[in-house]
Amino acid sequence: MGENTAVKWILFFFFPALFIYGLLHVYSSKPAQAKKTKDLTAQEEAGRKVYNKFCVGCHGVNGDGNTQAAKFFKDKPPNFHTAVFRWKSTPEGCLPTDEDLLHVLNWGLPQTPMPSFKLVPEVQKRAVIAYIKTFARDKWEKGQPDPEKCQSVYKEIKRPADFGSPELIQRGKELYAQNCTACHGEQGAGDGPVATTLPVPPTDLTYPVRAAGPDPEDTFRVLTVGLEGSPMPAFGHLSERDRWALVSYIAYLMNKQK
Repeated sequence: MGENTAVKWILFFFFPALFIYGLLHVYSSKPAQAKKTKDLTAQEEAGRKVYNKFCVGCHGVNGDGNTQAAKFFKDKPPNFHTAVFRWKSTPEGCLPTDEDLLHVLNWGLPQTPMPSFKLVPEVQKRAVIAYIKTFARDKWEKGQPDPEKCQSVYKEIKRPADFGSPELIQRGKELYAQNCTACHGEQGAGDGPVATTLPVPPTDLTYPVRAAGPDPEDTFRVLTVGLEGSPMPAFGHLSERDRWALVSYIAYLMNKQK
């Protein structure tokens, strides 16, 4: 890992957390707390305490993301009452899996204020996931609208042996020019001609860490199911081979900056 990349990793993981911590102390020495209610299970109550410690400042007492800190963010916190989550491995209209939510807590969301909570014990992270679901308890208790359709696409993802080959990169470059430049820009920096008109900033694909996750399979997942609640559509209409070509080219754009 080059010196520049190491510095970018430090900037990503340290400064978002520091920024959020500072905002909370500017606005209140004792932020409002999500209150205990009688209908919480033991796990949900444990999650409420974790939520008050790490999450309430940005996501709010009511889980709607309407907070003082959020006013400073271009990429706003989700409204947990909708049960719509952008970073997940299930198709549009489906709830995320618990593993999807755990993945976000572990990895964070690079290029957004959402930091990684990798060092928080897993039992606490699963508890806060259980608590987050209480903001839309009716939706979660109903379950997936179509259990057969609403499966994690990770089960079907298989990286091809020639991933990252010159041939796949070239094919991906052609597909990128046809499908991606308007938002992500010709060089992948998130500065396409329509970027400033979008409600959610396009990802800078040259950044050394991906919001989707560290692996090519994570990028493939985004191309397959899209980012629900954002302008990023699913590209499931492209063949599996073409999606892997795009992932190869996106990896090439990122590695060019190292």
